[in-house]
Amino acid sequence: MKSHLTTLCALALAATATASPKQYTVVVDKDATPEQAANVIMRDMLRNMSHENLEKKAAEGDEEAILRLGKLVATGEYRPDDRKLACRCLRAAAEAGDTTAIFEMGRFAIFGFGMKKNPAEAAEWFRKAAEAGNSEGWRLLGTMTYNGMGIKADTQAAIAYWQKAAEAGNAAAHNDLGQCYFRGDGVPKDWAKAIDMWRKGAELGDAGAQFNLGVCYLHGEHVQKSKDEALKWFEKAAEQGHEGALRAMYQLKRQQD
Repeated sequence: MKSHLTTLCALALAATATASPKQYTVVVDKDATPEQAANVIMRDMLRNMSHENLEKKAAEGDEEAILRLGKLVATGEYRPDDRKLACRCLRAAAEAGDTTAIFEMGRFAIFGFGMKKNPAEAAEWFRKAAEAGNSEGWRLLGTMTYNGMGIKADTQAAIAYWQKAAEAGNAAAHNDLGQCYFRGDGVPKDWAKAIDMWRKGAELGDAGAQFNLGVCYLHGEHVQKSKDEALKWFEKAAEQGHEGALRAMYQLKRQQD
């Protein structure tokens, strides 16, 4: 997660006098001067115009353009208005072995972006991404396996996937495992392990783990009760938009006032 703050600026460009304006989102550092911001916006404008030319070639069937555009779509650097074209290009990049594209194909498949929703295909793409070293691929494969989305529900297999993700440093996977130990779901109920997992996830920056750890400190659940410690973790989770943490933080501060 980036620690610095950014300002979002939108720039509308018209290719012709009669064409509908196209919206681009430009990220400008909050400390940038007006001149620096203008330069960033101009560079982004020129880059996106270049991408439009690439999109045109891809739509015409140029294989090199399809692969190049697919890689841009995979990194989120460019999303063509034509969702089906975006999906086609991304698939080509994924099938060519681009690891970022492989993971993104899983997201396209599960959300139905430019294609019909296909959880089974999504699970396969996440598996390939995981085997290529993507820890989020392991985590999402675990989530899909746990819930039986496009793949047979299997709690033990899901836990194994989450463990692989956690071992690779995935923060959210630590939270998932903490939930399992907290509930005794697929593993013996173990408060100490649950808190250990939540602490690791919280320290790695997962908002869910931060909230859960805050709740433990708020109520003194197998840790020394501490409103200050609870507030610290609620604030960290709230900074990421966690609604439960926002409410808990507000209530705690009211009590302190």
